[in-house]
Amino acid sequence: MIDVHFHCLPDIDDGPETWQEAVDLCREAAADGATTLIATPHVLRGDWLNEDPTVRDQLILKLNTMLGGRPSVLAGCEYFFSADAVELWEKGKAGPLTGLNRTGYLLLEFPPGKIPPGTAGIFHELSLLDVTPVIAHPERHRVFAQDAAVLEDLVRRGAAVQITAGSLLGEFGDGPLEASKEFLRRGLVRLVASDAHSLRHRPPHLSAARDLVRKTWGPEVEGGLFEANPRAIIAGAELPWEGTPRKLRQGGTRAR
Repeated sequence: MIDVHFHCLPDIDDGPETWQEAVDLCREAAADGATTLIATPHVLRGDWLNEDPTVRDQLILKLNTMLGGRPSVLAGCEYFFSADAVELWEKGKAGPLTGLNRTGYLLLEFPPGKIPPGTAGIFHELSLLDVTPVIAHPERHRVFAQDAAVLEDLVRRGAAVQITAGSLLGEFGDGPLEASKEFLRRGLVRLVASDAHSLRHRPPHLSAARDLVRKTWGPEVEGGLFEANPRAIIAGAELPWEGTPRKLRQGGTRAR
């Protein structure tokens, strides 16, 4: 499996604090079935600026050396969305924003409880730069969870949606669980990732979520969310899986 949202670089955000914790977290993900992880440290979020991509690259190089390639760790970031997204992206390699595996897929999270004014227009400008915003864990965001139509509008404008494995497993409570199901029913979800932070706080549970999706929604949905689309992300290709089949959207579950 490819985990496209993973906090594994030590002592730069709320992920692992030490190198040993970082290695243990990545090895736990490998034991769970992950072969590739995209390191997505928080960027431009409060005290977690992490503005220099060369510093992050040095951490990734060291971590890969310590892991011996099992699993492999690729570059990325989790950008705290703001009005200067287009300007920041246009800085290129010298700027803080790093696409997932340095492709045109930008993982971003929204400020808690709100969607900044002008978001739709910024997403349109990003699309003109061949950038696909990947909205991280919208099921855990109050606005999206309460009104899926808001998320649906951004998907129509070119965004991709990534939900958290733990949300599908009920680890964040009923609200994120029900929102995840609704997003799946509407055919909005393109990716499932662990958003792992540590073995104590949000460990990688990707395989359990994958099993649940297969049992509930069927192997076609499982393959799209956990295989086809993550592979396309790291290749910088168009996402081949376009959402839950229409026949499964009514009622939200598949006969077991």
